[in-house]
Formats: sequence, structure tokens, C-alpha cells
Amino acid sequence: MHDYDLSDVEQRNQAAAEYVLGCLSTSGKARFEALLAVSHDLQGEVEQWREHLDILNTSLEPVQPPKSVWKQISARTKTSNSLWSWQSLAGFSLALLLSVGLLMQWPEPRYQQANAWVPLIINDKQQPGWVMNTSMKNQQLIIESKHPVPMPDNTYYEIWLMEEGHEPMSLGFLPASGKRVIPFAEAWAKRLLDCEIIITMEGPKGAPDGYNMGPVSDKVTWKSVVF
Repeated sequence: MHDYDLSDVEQRNQAAAEYVLGCLSTSGKARFEALLAVSHDLQGEVEQWREHLDILNTSLEPVQPPKSVWKQISARTKTSNSLWSWQSLAGFSLALLLSVGLLMQWPEPRYQQANAWVPLIINDKQQPGWVMNTSMKNQQLIIESKHPVPMPDNTYYEIWLMEEGHEPMSLGFLPASGKRVIPFAEAWAKRLLDCEIIITMEGPKGAPDGYNMGPVSDKVTWKSVVF
């Protein structure tokens, strides 16, 4: 078992493969699942590995290895006169699957920046009402409703990207439930994480422009996902 640096793109992808195979250590699995909970890119990688490795179970015919292979394994493990236990066979099978899987070449994400997230509008229980994640590979912002904070009638939370030297840019209203996916242009990928996030209280039509916003309810900066 290997302790992976989850901030490294290639090591993170290899960790995803071992996670699907169930080979991560207890501490490694805990760190991996903490990142998995907030990273949509990593969730996609895990699904890719599950889909790909499932082919090995459903589409490939069993192959009987030559006797020479078993002799070499037996010699190395000093079990020349005994039958293999099911634990040994299972361990060998997982190692073989992992070796095959790690040879596959997955496309690298277009951007090497770490994913980032922001908790939006903390309620009286110190829970984020919404969480916004970046997905650099898919060029998307994902806003998820977690513990929505009630608003006065005919009032809505509008979310803004605040970039120094530019007019604030509206991303629309926070979702009342579920999630919103907001695509962004490739040119924004390198600028996005430098922006401050502002939440304002607006009427049903939103603010007329970025210089005439309503009262500010929250102001936050991105938190990088680093392990």
C-alpha cells in the first residue's frame, strides 16, 4: 500500500484506481474520501475506474496462467508444497488488476490547479447553507444547496465574482434546493481562483448591475483542497 500525494494529478488518479480496487490503507482511504466529498473531478475519475475495471470482471474470458508462473510465485513465497490460500489468491488477483489498470493512459486535466471550494452563508448552527466547488477539468462551477438559510418574502441571494479592477460579475441566484452547474470559459480558468465571492440580498429581478447591488450577506474567498 502506498501513501499518495493527493495534490499531484497523476498520484491522485492512481489513488482513485486503488480506491476502486479496495487497496488503500485505512488512513489513505479516509484522506481520499475527504477529498472525494468535495471534488467533482475526483468523483469523475473514480467512476471512470469503476466503469473500466468492471470490464475485467464481465467481458474478459478467464485465462489459465502457465505452470511456470505458479512455480515462480511459489518459489518467491516459499509455499512450494502447500495449496494457495484464498487470501493469497485474492491478493495476487488485486495486484494483477491494479497493474493492468495503471497502464491505461487517462487524459490529464487541462488545468493543473488544485480544485477549490467555498462555503456560502453559514447558518446559526455554523453549517454552510450552500457550497460552491470548482471543476477545472469540466470548466464548471457547481453550487449545491446543503442547509438553505430562509429569506424574507420576495428576496433572493445573488452570487457575484469580484475581480480586482473589474465590474462584479453576477452568477445568478443561489439554488433553493439541489444544485446548479455554471460553465465558464477557458479564459476564466486562471482568473477564477483570484476572485472574491460576494452574496447579496436582491429582489426577484436581481441587481441592475455590479455597481448597484443590495446588502451584502456574505463575503468569502476560495479554499484550496490540499492533502
